[in-house]
Amino acid sequence: MPGNRPIRIVLMRPRNPLNIGAVARAMGNFGAEDLVVVDPYEPVWRETRSAPEAEAIVRNARRAVDWDDAVRGVSLILGTTSFHQRPLEHATIELPNLHMYLNSFPASEPAAIVFGSERSGLSNADLARCRALIHIPTQRQIPSMNLAQAVAVVLYEWRRGGWEPQRAPTPAPAQELEALIGSLNALGEAAGYPQGYEPAARLGRIRQILQHAVLPPATVRFLLSFSRWLVKKQAKVSQP
Repeated sequence: MPGNRPIRIVLMRPRNPLNIGAVARAMGNFGAEDLVVVDPYEPVWRETRSAPEAEAIVRNARRAVDWDDAVRGVSLILGTTSFHQRPLEHATIELPNLHMYLNSFPASEPAAIVFGSERSGLSNADLARCRALIHIPTQRQIPSMNLAQAVAVVLYEWRRGGWEPQRAPTPAPAQELEALIGSLNALGEAAGYPQGYEPAARLGRIRQILQHAVLPPATVRFLLSFSRWLVKKQAKVSQP
């Protein structure tokens, strides 16, 4: 799947240390770790920082001297551009179709996605060396994006193709759930809530609600402890 493909993010001549740090943060968000920076402005490289969770990506980032050094070992190279004031002379991938495009290549083949400098983007020579160019659909009036934002959007689409669905929580054992049902029933009986309910109707209502819910064991244990504490508190209040 595309989202499981090894990926390298290449930044060409970035000028803003905050952008490099924000790119690292976006990479961490979407599970990418291979960051290569080509010919960074020296003060920028020294001052780059990121969020604590992404500092390792910045520390491990590789400084490359030129294009060939940056993409060494990678055959599938994709560039990024807004095509602002440039003719469409290259193979183009609209970003929502990225995972479909990647499906035509072996999943084990690493990919590099190259982003140009904040001021001018990728040069025409850089664009010509890419197999295809990713285009993020934006409003024509404001076609260009902040560097870190563009990286985040592209990585989201790349990751979406192989995102693992969130697993449903494991329900609590029936014995623990039954203990919670009994404790809540005792609490309702002690407090006289709801008014007008017969004991069997109250118990049936509580059981119906909890058995239809998927409660993790930790949640059931907390509610059980909480309800038992309230039962004891109610008993003390009711004493003459």
